[in-house]
Amino acid sequence: MTHQARPQPIPIPISALLPPSRESGPSKPLPFPSAAVQGPLPPTSAIHLALNWLAVSDLPEYTAVDAEQSSSKHLATALIITGSKAGFADSIEEDDEDWLRYHAGDYGVLYRLKRVDIRQVIPLSSWALL
Repeated sequence: MTHQARPQPIPIPISALLPPSRESGPSKPLPFPSAAVQGPLPPTSAIHLALNWLAVSDLPEYTAVDAEQSSSKHLATALIITGSKAGFADSIEEDDEDWLRYHAGDYGVLYRLKRVDIRQVIPLSSWALL
């Protein structure tokens, strides 16, 4: 029995995975660590990105074997900015994604969902009413 080497992965640029946005992005770079995603994506994309980023940020930092690991690590949070909270919630319910339906109640996912803050952007036309 001969063992064949696994083929090398083909690098795919992120621009091939995400379609270009018709809207312009932020005029200034966002502070690190930040990400801005625009475009026609499924409604749950922002939640998945936030959950994955929080999962990565929860990993312990690499330390040398002899060094003590700090137990007081700052817990990261994620911010999702949306046009309408009700519209965002309705689109997530309408999408009815299987993964969210089956895993949103898991302890690890629920623990991270509590650290996702969803805020609504108020249109400029509404500022006159304030």
